Amino acid sequence: MTASRDGAQPTAVEDVDSRLDDHGTLAALDSQDVLGAVEGFARQCREGWAIGRAASGLPDGADVDSVVVLGMGGSGVSGDVAACVVEPRLAVPFRTIKGYGPLPGWVGRNTIVFAVSYSGSTEETLAALGDATERGARVIAISSGGPLQERAGELGFAHIAIPGGLQPRASLGYLTLPLLAALEKVGLVPSLEADVEEAVALLEELADACRRDAPRARNPAKDLAGRIFGRIPVVYGGQGLAEVAAYRFKCDLNEYGKTPAFSNYLPELDHNEIVGWKELEELTSTSFIAVMLRDPEEHPRVALRFEITERLVAGNLADVVELRARGRSPLARVLSLIFVTQLAAIYVGLLYGVDPGPVEVIQSLKEELAKREG
Repeated sequence: MTASRDGAQPTAVEDVDSRLDDHGTLAALDSQDVLGAVEGFARQCREGWAIGRAASGLPDGADVDSVVVLGMGGSGVSGDVAACVVEPRLAVPFRTIKGYGPLPGWVGRNTIVFAVSYSGSTEETLAALGDATERGARVIAISSGGPLQERAGELGFAHIAIPGGLQPRASLGYLTLPLLAALEKVGLVPSLEADVEEAVALLEELADACRRDAPRARNPAKDLAGRIFGRIPVVYGGQGLAEVAAYRFKCDLNEYGKTPAFSNYLPELDHNEIVGWKELEELTSTSFIAVMLRDPEEHPRVALRFEITERLVAGNLADVVELRARGRSPLARVLSLIFVTQLAAIYVGLLYGVDPGPVEVIQSLKEELAKREG
């Protein structure tokens, strides 16, 4: 294990366990209470669903031939999550676009475009939105305010207002559930009510298991964090919802844990990345950990690939840990993975002695970009 950044050196398992259970120190480090925000994820999903169900002024769903989500970072992940939930039931293509544009040539009047930005000021999303509106796309904006809400008022497209005051990455319920509700309301997907109810109930159950006063031995989020601490995590998921959860965990480890992390998915990684574990064994066998995110409904051949892949690369890794999704519906299963791993990412940052909330380097980047506008 490496030394933590506040000078403490929890090198032994007992030291890591005691640090994870030191609630006073953890609370003092967490200036924005991101741990509390994520612990309330079930409530946030319930509220986000209600907000979406109450939305007015949504566009007509008749003759829609495609759905696009515009968003970056924690906001853009809402499109990834929505896609893995609804694509099996959606009769038209669904694509999440993370960038300035230009948009694909097929985006037009029969496309529903969700512009998702928690702050409402994400420059890439606003730029791509300009392209979408010029083409006459049917726009639904989701934000807590900002220029995105202002444009909705000026141009007359729908805006779903969500609560502010949080980090985008801690607002997935507010960003994703209104999007799903809007898809249902315009008639593009059948009722998701039962899936939402199941997901919320499961998240409440997981929140109890992962509560901050639960010791590591009984807390899957703390246990995962303890195994990752001091190592570079590589997160692998199966194609589909576990792939989405793997990428989200990678991003959460970057932002909450302030640590390098990487993700990929099976079967694709078996055609390239698996070879990359051959050399540098002296380095990787002490410094890298693989986190395997599994879905009970993954393709049988993907399940077999996980088994074989783990066996082939385990000797070149310090540890391999597996986390399985829970639930019946795709929504419950993907959110179960995201919830536990997001808490784990926060605990990783706290173990390093850093405040998991602020992301100063992103803010610095935005300030530099703002100086060079035009």
